[in-house]
Amino acid sequence: MLPKLSIVTPSFNQGAFIERTIRSVLEQRYENLEYVIVDGGSTDESVEIIRRYEDDLAWWVSEPDEGQTEAINKGIERTSGEIVAFVNSDDHYLPGAFEKVVRAFAETDAKWVAGAAIDRDERDRDLQPEPWRPSQPWQWERRPLGRQWWLMLPWCVPQPSAFWRRELFDELGLFRTDMHFAFDAEFELRCVFAGHMPLLLRGEVLSARVRHGEQKSSDMSRFRPEIDRFREIYWDRLTPRERRRLNLARAMTRSGLLPRWDDFNRAMVDPVLRFGGRMLDYVPDRWRPPIRHRDRRPPGTFPQRGNG
Repeated sequence: MLPKLSIVTPSFNQGAFIERTIRSVLEQRYENLEYVIVDGGSTDESVEIIRRYEDDLAWWVSEPDEGQTEAINKGIERTSGEIVAFVNSDDHYLPGAFEKVVRAFAETDAKWVAGAAIDRDERDRDLQPEPWRPSQPWQWERRPLGRQWWLMLPWCVPQPSAFWRRELFDELGLFRTDMHFAFDAEFELRCVFAGHMPLLLRGEVLSARVRHGEQKSSDMSRFRPEIDRFREIYWDRLTPRERRRLNLARAMTRSGLLPRWDDFNRAMVDPVLRFGGRMLDYVPDRWRPPIRHRDRRPPGTFPQRGNG
């Protein structure tokens, strides 16, 4: 029997988009689906639309809540699927997404899976020539390398293309209800700092993110106060050297020097390192410098670090 898949849709006054979202879930034709909608007491046509599909829902509710994270957590707590995901009521899945994700879980012991996503406008037109493809957190690092960059940028994967085993929520807890913008990125960081790297389906576009004027990400400045809190949340997880580098990177960002530092690395440091790496092929093994563990780790494993 296929594993039970629980999908949660949080919603509030998204009547212009929610039907597309609902249909994208149901039209996956996944046999063991548990789909719930947690509406925050919408006053537009949302409830009328949801009622059209209530026979295909495990359950739904429309009542005032404290926001998106409380709605998602409520849905997760009242479902029982082995695999869990949430899709916002203005985004939607692409055909075949569930089949690809469930197959990936079945073939590996990954705790969570992330695929690619495309950005579309309200008229269903693609806004980017290429989809947003997920990456591992160390691929976001700049020089000097270190996990401080995971918090600075911060690292994340396309949210509607992320799926988790329920055991991760049992182990790490639910989404933070004191965050309303960057809560998904925080949970993804919580996973990787706990050693659970995602299985990436970079070649699979699983979902579409719909851009419109009312969406949260239309103004990214609203995310910054919550992203700035990542420093205090994960400070104890960093090595002393990473903490120093994090403070330096924050200072460079605020002063506007970070783009110049990136240009210097691309123009000067990267070519030197590439040349030095090629020259190592001509150095006898007994004279070669030791290679750090993170540079020879198997793909998909968590980088082990010492105290510096």
